[in-house]
Amino acid sequence: MEANLFSILAVGTPVLAAPVALMFGLRKTLMAVCLVGIVILLGPYVYFGVWALIEGVSLWATLKAVAVSLAPASIIVGWMLAWSAAYGAIAALLRLCWLYWRAES
Repeated sequence: MEANLFSILAVGTPVLAAPVALMFGLRKTLMAVCLVGIVILLGPYVYFGVWALIEGVSLWATLKAVAVSLAPASIIVGWMLAWSAAYGAIAALLRLCWLYWRAES
């Protein structure tokens, strides 16, 4: 289940960046994407840390095992941020042109 959620967040966030940037602007969109990136990076530590405490497993060993996924997750989060910025910038540019065109009319 967590892998599916991770995939949905990593792929769906850049896709949703364009309509969100149209409505709220690029700055708010990128702040929301950064928040999603932080959740992706910290989520496994929290999830498996709580699991280790409940099951009585060594917390330090569990966190060391989860740390193996930090490098790939940071690459995926970087990809997600880059594509969100690109899609959001295009949508923000369209929004800016629309506002400029409406101001002249």
